[in-house]
Amino acid sequence: MTFKVLCLNFNDTPSSRSALLLVMFFFCGFVSSAAFSQDIKLVTGKDYPPYASPDLPEGGVVTEVVSRVFEATGHTVSLKYYPWKRGLAMVQSLKSDATFPYAKTAEREKNFLYSRPVNEHTVSIFQNVETSRLFREPDDLVGLAYCQPLGYKTEEEIEVLIDAGDINLVRASTVDGCLDLLAQGHVDFIALNRAVAWAVAHKRWSEKAVGILDEAKIPLRSATEHLIVSRNHPDAEKIIEMFNLTYQKLLEKGEIAAIWKRHLGAGSFPGM
Repeated sequence: MTFKVLCLNFNDTPSSRSALLLVMFFFCGFVSSAAFSQDIKLVTGKDYPPYASPDLPEGGVVTEVVSRVFEATGHTVSLKYYPWKRGLAMVQSLKSDATFPYAKTAEREKNFLYSRPVNEHTVSIFQNVETSRLFREPDDLVGLAYCQPLGYKTEEEIEVLIDAGDINLVRASTVDGCLDLLAQGHVDFIALNRAVAWAVAHKRWSEKAVGILDEAKIPLRSATEHLIVSRNHPDAEKIIEMFNLTYQKLLEKGEIAAIWKRHLGAGSFPGM
């Protein structure tokens, strides 16, 4: 097969440079069927509203963004929902091509390549209203019992306290499980993406949620989340590069912000 390369004149602007890079990307064969499968197999978690959940329209805002980016490359997308730990293992074993949305950890970076950010959020400390105590810094958590859902990242500040034996780690299979333990007084706090915590709590307890959960006024940290591909995938770098270039193109066209607005309202797009 022979390709003719056309040299085009264009204005040297960020938008035109991004478009040219994307055209070059396609002509160079990065997305040809010879490079990797036309079908991109994605997996994500079941309990991460408003970002990823089979119960949400289009699977949640980040799910729709990721799917739309791959569709814009000309690929078809197949998507499955699994518990986080299982989904990550499927990507590591190459049964799926990619998963999302994942925060960076040193351990994960040994095994996975990360895309540009697809979400930015605030991690907050949540306690039971009836037993809540003032949170200003991580040392305020010393002596407490902490619940973490399986497959979720342990925030660095909390991991230091766990390793030092200063807090007791309790695990539950889901966010719902941790919220139940917190409401029942079996653990003292959880640390979660604030949007996820409130979405799950309102689904579980409706308007009673504000009488059960107390969110600390000072956040623990902010974090970004990403699409990730196993370093063992033969086309890992190509998939990430294709995703990043296409994301940028849709971002400049306003499509990414429009998806966020449709799901969560005006001003919801974090602007990555």
